Amino acid sequence: MRTAIALTWLFLSIITPVFAADSDSTKNPEPEGYRVISYDAATHQWVILRNGTFDGKYMTKRITVVCKSYYLGNHEAVTGPDACDLQVGNMIIPNPFPRKPQDFIDVIEDSSQVLAITKGYGADRVSQHFKILKYEVLPDK
Repeated sequence: MRTAIALTWLFLSIITPVFAADSDSTKNPEPEGYRVISYDAATHQWVILRNGTFDGKYMTKRITVVCKSYYLGNHEAVTGPDACDLQVGNMIIPNPFPRKPQDFIDVIEDSSQVLAITKGYGADRVSQHFKILKYEVLPDK
């Protein structure tokens, strides 16, 4: 019995690093989502990196946007290029079916060149709509 346990432990100590090396985190260094990488106050343009699997291939897209409108709960929309508020460095990971309503996050890119980011629930819900100015697929590293 001790021999079997010792052999099992030896086997696992050899195999575990092999599996860990095989699941290389450099392939997908972060979860799929939208990373806000910059904001230019002079042009009011945000740059967002969208990483994910598209048509079976993992890739990163650079999306340049400008704000169209900002909504808070049921209040009137604030419009204009300086109305939106994103935090540079923030990773936005869609969560359309959260356990708690306040954790709701949805991101929609549509064919009319609009990117909409909605977070929260009820009176605390924030919805920001952006006009997409440019899409770029970044080359693999």
